[in-house]
Amino acid sequence: MQRKEKADLTYTDLLAALDGSYSSDQSGWYIQGVYRFLPRWRFGARYDSLDSGDTKVGLVQDGLLSQEDFSILMPGTPSRTSLMLDWSPSEFSRLRAQYAWDDASDGPTDQQFFLQYIYALGAHGAHKF
Repeated sequence: MQRKEKADLTYTDLLAALDGSYSSDQSGWYIQGVYRFLPRWRFGARYDSLDSGDTKVGLVQDGLLSQEDFSILMPGTPSRTSLMLDWSPSEFSRLRAQYAWDDASDGPTDQQFFLQYIYALGAHGAHKF
């Protein structure tokens, strides 16, 4: 996946507002696999990565501000690894557990646990309720 942006940027502080240009070119990718090992059980794994790419701020290039004034736009390469296990007690519901290791920040790895219950209600093509 790739994203390109071009925009006008306004930097406002307590004293004045400065106008300049902004452009960004980012890319990312992921790979994912899911294996059904029993009729109602599945296991999955996913790895995703982002390259924040090349961000150009006109006010920085013109020397009016420093890159630290736009700390949220600093370059980075966050990544995440996830494992998933789900069980479908019926064709209308699924219970899913997911554990992820998220390396998006400079600090320690963020470890996340998700528990999700998915269900479907109402009529559909296979049945007339």
